Amino acid sequence: MDANPFRAARRPVSFRSLFSSIAPVPVKRLARRMFLWRRRSQFQPYIMTKAVRGDTFPFYIGDAVAHAWYGGGNDRSPELGFIRDQMLSAEDLVFDVGSHHGLVAIALARRCARVLAVEPNPYNVAILQRNIDLNYLQNVQICREAAGDSTGEVELLLDSLDGGVATENREALPTTTVPLVRLDDLADEHGFPSLIKIDVEGFEQQALRGAPQILARRPKIAIEIHTEWISRYGSSVEEVLTLLGLEQYDAWVMPHGSPVVLPWKGEDYGSYPPPKFNLFLIPRNTSSR
Repeated sequence: MDANPFRAARRPVSFRSLFSSIAPVPVKRLARRMFLWRRRSQFQPYIMTKAVRGDTFPFYIGDAVAHAWYGGGNDRSPELGFIRDQMLSAEDLVFDVGSHHGLVAIALARRCARVLAVEPNPYNVAILQRNIDLNYLQNVQICREAAGDSTGEVELLLDSLDGGVATENREALPTTTVPLVRLDDLADEHGFPSLIKIDVEGFEQQALRGAPQILARRPKIAIEIHTEWISRYGSSVEEVLTLLGLEQYDAWVMPHGSPVVLPWKGEDYGSYPPPKFNLFLIPRNTSSR
């Protein structure tokens, strides 16, 4: 019998945990960058036919993230169907903020006047452009910038699974420097959107604080609120909701994991399960079509 009663409780230390505990930050960042490159290089891209409530179109699946998010069965995006059928008008200029690989941009561009696809990640932009070209869309323009409350530059996480804008406690993750722009400045250049979709991985408050002129015009809004990641940037769900001016809108909500979009009946937004929920806002006393 082992005389040391604590010896049996010891567990072998994995190489990964040991490496994480002793490696300098630059080395860990390089290792993560190499892992990301390997994961992407080993994936075999393909083109599938996406279906959204009766509309079909080709869609390029460029990496494992896209395969997981978009590559399964069709009509799996009730929020996209709701935006298209209940919020979109033929004359709309749409700001697709956080466009990723372009699923929302493509689905909406087929039924509206113009789409500005705002996507800062250069890797995602390349796939986004390929999907635009694949669908022969002439009314979609890409803005290769991150949306925030100031202008300049910001560090962006390279891996979409890690989130968007980098924070101090995630310094070991690989990043790239991208331009930062206010949505109001984009509106001055491209026109004010009548519909804005926002999916910025917890950076919602900063994106909205850069859009006071847009919000003053009460556009239709579809926003994904990341309840777990929003605190990374010193914000909260309550602060985001205050910026949205909910008293001026009729609201619908889709909690995480829900297969349907439901009218909001006054329940506490904080009661929805993490990590996120979708909120859809249509200005009161106006037609949604």
